[in-house]
Amino acid sequence: MIGALYLNLYNTFQLSGWAYLFFLTWSHVLEKQSLEGLWEVTEGPLKLFQTAMILEVLHCIVGLVRSSPVTTAMQIVSRVFITWAMLDWIPETRTGPGIMFCLAAWPLAEMVRYLYYLANALGWVPYLLTWCRYSFFLVLYPAGVLGETLSCYWALPYCRDHRPLDVTMPNPLNFTFSTYYVLVAIMTLYIPGLPFMYTYMLSQRKKVLGATKTKKQ
Repeated sequence: MIGALYLNLYNTFQLSGWAYLFFLTWSHVLEKQSLEGLWEVTEGPLKLFQTAMILEVLHCIVGLVRSSPVTTAMQIVSRVFITWAMLDWIPETRTGPGIMFCLAAWPLAEMVRYLYYLANALGWVPYLLTWCRYSFFLVLYPAGVLGETLSCYWALPYCRDHRPLDVTMPNPLNFTFSTYYVLVAIMTLYIPGLPFMYTYMLSQRKKVLGATKTKKQ
């Protein structure tokens, strides 16, 4: 009972937060017709609600939900990285196309997901909501990944020129670290990562929507 109450409160918190981000994003873009200032408007809520999603990995581990902690972590960690390591650290990413793709895809996907969870907790999920939950990702997931990749790409010149977090030789640990090449490696990981996650979500869609159609018949 306590676990269910906690999850409902968490899902309500996240639904409200992502809806607020959706409103902030499109209000700014439609009014200003520019990405200038979009990060400043959305920074606080995005950091709060995106970082809070780390709790969902813990939810999987302790058994509050039945999702895999590995696949859940894969979906969340990259977005936390983009929020805190790209958009927060590197000014160039805040006016690049990546931020628009992220803030267009992430809030809409999360609004549908958390609304679905709340409806499921009430024991009544309209078929349309189920369809949206397991169909919107067909467009939103690649759009989000494109936004994340573009954010990394837009950060490359800054990392090459300013070398944030770089560790160069010689040093006592005999260790070297290049932010630029780490970003290149992260972008490369999206190549196998996108098909893997997309295939996984397609299988979930087929299982859920297929079962829903069977029940309706």
